[in-house]
Amino acid sequence: MVPVADCVVINVTSGLWYNQLRTTRSRLHNTTMNSDSIFDTNWNDASEEGIAYSRPAVSALVSAVLGLAAFLVFFSWLFFFIGVIAVLLSFFALWTIRNAEGILTGKVFAYTGLCTALTALTAVTVFWSAYHHGLRREAGQFFRMWFVAVQEGDIPRAKEYQSIYPYRSSAANAEEWWETQYAGRFSHRAVHQFVEDELIRVLMALGGKARVTYYKTLEITTGKEEDRVESVFAVTFPAESGRTETFFVRINGIRTYPYGLPDFKAAGWRIEEPPAFYLPDEFK
Repeated sequence: MVPVADCVVINVTSGLWYNQLRTTRSRLHNTTMNSDSIFDTNWNDASEEGIAYSRPAVSALVSAVLGLAAFLVFFSWLFFFIGVIAVLLSFFALWTIRNAEGILTGKVFAYTGLCTALTALTAVTVFWSAYHHGLRREAGQFFRMWFVAVQEGDIPRAKEYQSIYPYRSSAANAEEWWETQYAGRFSHRAVHQFVEDELIRVLMALGGKARVTYYKTLEITTGKEEDRVESVFAVTFPAESGRTETFFVRINGIRTYPYGLPDFKAAGWRIEEPPAFYLPDEFK
Protein backbone atom coordinates (compact mmCIF):
# COMPACT_ATOMS: atom_id res chain seq x y z
CA MET A 1 0.00 0.00 0.00
CA VAL A 2 1.42 3.36 -1.16
CA PRO A 3 1.52 6.04 1.43
CA VAL A 4 -0.57 9.15 0.93
CA ALA A 5 2.48 11.43 0.81
CA ASP A 6 3.99 9.38 -2.00
CA CYS A 7 0.73 9.58 -4.02
CA VAL A 8 0.74 13.34 -3.74
CA VAL A 9 4.32 13.51 -4.97
CA ILE A 10 3.54 11.19 -7.93
CA ASN A 11 0.49 13.22 -8.95
CA VAL A 12 2.36 16.50 -8.75
CA THR A 13 5.27 15.09 -10.75
CA SER A 14 2.92 13.68 -13.40
CA GLY A 15 1.12 16.99 -13.73
CA LEU A 16 4.33 18.93 -14.21
CA TRP A 17 5.56 16.47 -16.85
CA TYR A 18 2.27 16.63 -18.74
CA ASN A 19 2.27 20.46 -18.77
CA GLN A 20 5.85 20.53 -19.97
CA LEU A 21 4.99 18.08 -22.81
CA ARG A 22 2.08 20.24 -23.99
CA THR A 23 4.26 23.35 -23.93
CA THR A 24 6.95 21.62 -26.00
CA ARG A 25 4.42 20.36 -28.58
CA SER A 26 2.91 23.82 -28.87
CA ARG A 27 6.31 25.44 -29.46
CA LEU A 28 7.22 22.79 -32.06
CA HIS A 29 3.93 23.26 -33.87
CA ASN A 30 4.33 27.05 -34.04
CA THR A 31 7.90 26.74 -35.26
CA THR A 32 6.84 24.36 -38.04
CA MET A 33 3.95 26.54 -39.19
CA ASN A 34 6.12 29.67 -39.33
CA SER A 35 8.94 27.99 -41.22
CA ASP A 36 9.53 28.11 -44.98
CA SER A 37 9.12 24.41 -45.41
CA ILE A 38 8.17 23.22 -48.89
CA PHE A 39 5.35 21.25 -47.34
CA ASP A 40 3.63 24.51 -46.45
CA THR A 41 3.64 25.78 -50.07
CA ASN A 42 0.28 26.23 -51.75
CA TRP A 43 0.80 24.78 -55.20
CA ASN A 44 -2.43 26.31 -56.50
CA ASP A 45 -1.02 29.79 -55.94
CA ALA A 46 -0.06 31.53 -59.24
CA SER A 47 2.25 34.07 -57.57
CA GLU A 48 5.95 34.29 -58.25
CA GLU A 49 6.72 32.30 -55.11
CA GLY A 50 4.39 29.50 -56.17
CA ILE A 51 5.18 29.44 -59.96
CA ALA A 52 8.36 31.01 -61.20
CA TYR A 53 7.96 29.95 -64.88
CA SER A 54 5.96 31.81 -67.55
CA ARG A 55 5.96 31.72 -71.35
CA PRO A 56 4.84 34.08 -74.13
CA ALA A 57 1.48 33.41 -75.72
CA VAL A 58 1.73 31.94 -79.21
CA SER A 59 -1.23 34.02 -80.38
CA ALA A 60 0.62 37.20 -79.36
CA LEU A 61 3.71 36.24 -81.37
CA VAL A 62 1.64 35.32 -84.43
CA SER A 63 -0.36 38.57 -84.22
CA ALA A 64 2.89 40.59 -84.21
CA VAL A 65 4.13 38.79 -87.33
CA LEU A 66 0.80 39.21 -89.14
CA GLY A 67 0.66 42.86 -88.12
CA LEU A 68 3.95 43.52 -89.89
CA ALA A 69 2.84 41.44 -92.89
CA ALA A 70 -0.34 43.54 -93.14
CA PHE A 71 1.63 46.22 -95.01
CA LEU A 72 1.65 43.88 -98.02
CA VAL A 73 -1.86 45.20 -98.67
CA PHE A 74 -0.24 48.13 -100.49
CA PHE A 75 0.77 45.67 -103.21
CA SER A 76 -2.53 43.80 -103.49
CA TRP A 77 -5.96 43.88 -101.88
CA LEU A 78 -5.67 40.11 -101.48
CA PHE A 79 -3.53 40.76 -98.39
CA PHE A 80 -6.25 42.81 -96.71
CA PHE A 81 -7.45 39.79 -94.77
CA ILE A 82 -4.00 39.47 -93.12
CA GLY A 83 -4.52 42.77 -91.30
CA VAL A 84 -8.03 41.76 -90.24
CA ILE A 85 -6.77 38.45 -88.85
CA ALA A 86 -3.94 40.26 -87.04
CA VAL A 87 -6.40 42.60 -85.31
CA LEU A 88 -8.69 39.75 -84.21
CA LEU A 89 -5.76 37.62 -83.08
CA SER A 90 -4.31 40.51 -81.07
CA PHE A 91 -7.54 40.92 -79.11
CA PHE A 92 -7.65 37.16 -78.54
CA ALA A 93 -4.06 37.17 -77.29
CA LEU A 94 -4.75 40.01 -74.84
CA TRP A 95 -7.82 38.20 -73.54
CA THR A 96 -5.86 34.96 -73.13
CA ILE A 97 -2.98 36.66 -71.30
CA ARG A 98 -5.34 38.48 -68.95
CA ASN A 99 -7.06 35.22 -67.95
CA ALA A 100 -3.85 33.20 -67.62
CA GLU A 101 -3.08 34.61 -64.14
CA GLY A 102 0.57 35.27 -64.91
CA ILE A 103 1.36 32.04 -66.72
CA LEU A 104 1.33 33.68 -70.17
CA THR A 105 3.12 36.85 -71.22
CA GLY A 106 3.46 38.75 -74.50
CA LYS A 107 1.30 41.84 -74.16
CA VAL A 108 3.98 43.82 -75.99
CA PHE A 109 3.77 41.50 -78.99
CA ALA A 110 -0.04 41.60 -78.96
CA TYR A 111 -0.13 45.41 -78.84
CA THR A 112 2.54 45.54 -81.56
CA GLY A 113 0.45 43.36 -83.86
CA LEU A 114 -2.68 45.37 -83.11
CA CYS A 115 -1.06 48.77 -83.73
CA THR A 116 0.78 47.76 -86.91
CA ALA A 117 -2.27 46.05 -88.40
CA LEU A 118 -4.55 48.99 -87.68
CA THR A 119 -1.94 51.37 -89.07
CA ALA A 120 -1.62 49.36 -92.29
CA LEU A 121 -5.38 49.04 -92.80
CA THR A 122 -5.99 52.72 -92.10
CA ALA A 123 -3.13 53.89 -94.29
CA VAL A 124 -4.13 51.75 -97.27
CA THR A 125 -7.77 52.86 -96.97
CA VAL A 126 -6.78 56.53 -96.96
CA PHE A 127 -4.31 55.98 -99.81
CA TRP A 128 -6.77 54.26 -102.14
CA SER A 129 -9.53 56.72 -101.29
CA ALA A 130 -7.26 59.59 -102.29
CA TYR A 131 -6.09 57.68 -105.38
CA HIS A 132 -9.67 57.04 -106.54
CA HIS A 133 -10.56 60.67 -105.91
CA GLY A 134 -7.64 61.73 -108.11
CA LEU A 135 -8.73 59.31 -110.84
CA ARG A 136 -12.27 60.70 -110.83
CA ARG A 137 -10.97 64.25 -111.01
CA GLU A 138 -8.55 63.54 -113.90
CA ALA A 139 -11.14 61.50 -115.78
CA GLY A 140 -13.74 64.24 -115.33
CA GLN A 141 -11.41 66.84 -116.80
CA PHE A 142 -10.55 64.60 -119.76
CA PHE A 143 -14.19 63.72 -120.43
CA ARG A 144 -15.17 67.41 -120.44
CA MET A 145 -12.45 68.06 -123.02
CA TRP A 146 -14.05 65.42 -125.23
CA PHE A 147 -17.53 66.91 -124.83
CA VAL A 148 -16.23 70.39 -125.70
CA ALA A 149 -14.48 69.08 -128.81
CA VAL A 150 -17.65 67.35 -130.06
CA GLN A 151 -19.88 70.33 -129.29
CA GLU A 152 -17.53 72.62 -131.18
CA GLY A 153 -17.54 70.23 -134.15
CA ASP A 154 -13.83 69.53 -133.79
CA ILE A 155 -14.00 65.95 -135.04
CA PRO A 156 -10.22 65.46 -135.40
CA ARG A 157 -9.61 66.35 -131.77
CA ALA A 158 -12.57 64.34 -130.48
CA LYS A 159 -11.57 61.32 -132.54
CA GLU A 160 -7.94 61.49 -131.46
CA TYR A 161 -9.01 61.39 -127.81
CA GLN A 162 -9.66 57.70 -128.41
CA SER A 163 -5.87 57.20 -128.50
CA ILE A 164 -3.32 58.05 -125.81
CA TYR A 165 -1.03 60.98 -126.43
CA PRO A 166 2.02 59.20 -127.92
CA TYR A 167 -0.10 57.50 -130.57
CA ARG A 168 -2.22 60.45 -131.65
CA SER A 169 -1.90 62.02 -135.06
CA SER A 170 0.89 64.52 -135.57
CA ALA A 171 -1.09 66.53 -138.12
CA ALA A 172 -0.50 70.26 -137.83
CA ASN A 173 -4.12 71.24 -138.54
CA ALA A 174 -7.55 69.79 -139.23
CA GLU A 175 -7.11 69.83 -143.05
CA GLU A 176 -3.95 67.76 -142.82
CA TRP A 177 -5.64 65.38 -140.40
CA TRP A 178 -8.56 64.79 -142.75
CA GLU A 179 -6.15 64.07 -145.58
CA THR A 180 -4.32 61.46 -143.55
CA GLN A 181 -7.61 59.83 -142.55
CA TYR A 182 -8.94 59.67 -146.08
CA ALA A 183 -5.67 58.18 -147.26
CA GLY A 184 -6.24 55.01 -145.24
CA ARG A 185 -9.14 52.71 -145.92
CA PHE A 186 -9.76 51.62 -142.34
CA SER A 187 -9.19 55.04 -140.81
CA HIS A 188 -11.58 56.56 -143.36
CA ARG A 189 -14.30 54.10 -142.37
CA ALA A 190 -13.69 54.66 -138.66
CA VAL A 191 -14.10 58.42 -139.05
CA HIS A 192 -17.40 58.00 -140.90
CA GLN A 193 -18.70 55.65 -138.21
CA PHE A 194 -17.69 58.15 -135.55
CA VAL A 195 -19.42 61.09 -137.26
CA GLU A 196 -22.56 59.10 -138.03
CA ASP A 197 -23.00 58.04 -134.40
CA GLU A 198 -26.33 59.30 -133.04
CA LEU A 199 -24.89 60.75 -129.85
CA ILE A 200 -22.14 62.59 -131.74
CA ARG A 201 -24.67 64.12 -134.11
CA VAL A 202 -26.93 65.22 -131.23
CA LEU A 203 -24.06 66.87 -129.35
CA MET A 204 -22.86 68.60 -132.49
CA ALA A 205 -26.38 69.86 -133.22
CA LEU A 206 -26.83 71.22 -129.69
CA GLY A 207 -23.42 72.85 -129.65
CA GLY A 208 -23.04 75.48 -126.99
CA LYS A 209 -26.71 75.27 -126.02
CA ALA A 210 -26.07 72.08 -124.09
CA ARG A 211 -24.67 72.20 -120.57
CA VAL A 212 -22.65 69.10 -119.62
CA THR A 213 -22.31 68.29 -115.91
CA TYR A 214 -20.88 65.36 -114.01
CA TYR A 215 -23.55 63.04 -112.61
CA LYS A 216 -21.86 60.02 -111.01
CA THR A 217 -19.14 57.38 -111.35
CA LEU A 218 -20.27 53.88 -112.14
CA GLU A 219 -17.01 52.00 -111.67
CA ILE A 220 -13.32 52.48 -111.01
CA THR A 221 -10.81 49.69 -111.58
CA THR A 222 -7.08 49.93 -111.06
CA GLY A 223 -4.29 47.81 -112.47
CA LYS A 224 -0.56 47.66 -112.84
CA GLU A 225 -0.49 49.18 -116.32
CA GLU A 226 -3.82 50.99 -116.62
CA ASP A 227 -6.74 52.42 -114.68
CA ARG A 228 -10.35 52.52 -115.87
CA VAL A 229 -13.08 54.99 -114.98
CA GLU A 230 -16.70 54.70 -116.10
CA SER A 231 -18.72 57.85 -115.51
CA VAL A 232 -22.12 59.28 -116.32
CA PHE A 233 -22.65 62.89 -117.43
CA ALA A 234 -25.91 64.79 -117.67
CA VAL A 235 -26.53 66.91 -120.77
CA THR A 236 -29.12 69.62 -120.22
CA PHE A 237 -30.47 71.70 -123.09
CA PRO A 238 -33.45 73.99 -123.79
CA ALA A 239 -36.20 72.24 -125.76
CA GLU A 240 -38.41 73.85 -128.40
CA SER A 241 -41.30 73.92 -125.94
CA GLY A 242 -39.31 76.24 -123.70
CA ARG A 243 -38.72 73.58 -121.07
CA THR A 244 -35.33 72.24 -120.09
CA GLU A 245 -34.68 68.62 -120.92
CA THR A 246 -31.86 66.31 -119.87
CA PHE A 247 -30.35 63.11 -121.15
CA PHE A 248 -27.44 61.09 -119.82
CA VAL A 249 -24.25 59.87 -121.44
CA ARG A 250 -22.09 56.98 -120.30
CA ILE A 251 -18.41 57.40 -121.08
CA ASN A 252 -15.45 55.11 -120.36
CA GLY A 253 -11.89 56.30 -120.00
CA ILE A 254 -8.58 54.47 -119.61
CA ARG A 255 -5.42 55.89 -118.14
CA THR A 256 -2.52 53.93 -119.59
CA TYR A 257 1.11 53.89 -118.53
CA PRO A 258 2.99 53.54 -121.86
CA TYR A 259 6.03 51.65 -120.61
CA GLY A 260 8.87 51.42 -123.07
CA LEU A 261 8.44 54.94 -124.41
CA PRO A 262 11.40 56.97 -123.13
CA ASP A 263 9.98 60.28 -124.37
CA PHE A 264 6.68 59.85 -122.58
CA LYS A 265 6.84 59.06 -118.88
CA ALA A 266 3.45 60.37 -117.77
CA ALA A 267 0.16 58.52 -117.93
CA GLY A 268 -2.14 59.19 -120.88
CA TRP A 269 -5.94 59.15 -121.01
CA ARG A 270 -8.07 57.89 -123.88
CA ILE A 271 -11.71 57.13 -124.56
CA GLU A 272 -12.11 53.35 -124.47
CA GLU A 273 -15.15 53.22 -126.75
CA PRO A 274 -17.58 55.72 -128.25
CA PRO A 275 -19.81 57.14 -125.50
CA ALA A 276 -23.47 56.21 -125.62
CA PHE A 277 -26.83 57.26 -124.27
CA TYR A 278 -27.50 55.98 -120.78
CA LEU A 279 -30.48 55.85 -118.47
CA PRO A 280 -29.60 55.63 -114.77
CA ASP A 281 -31.38 53.02 -112.69
CA GLU A 282 -33.09 55.65 -110.57
CA PHE A 283 -34.96 56.89 -113.67
CA LYS A 284 -36.07 53.50 -114.95
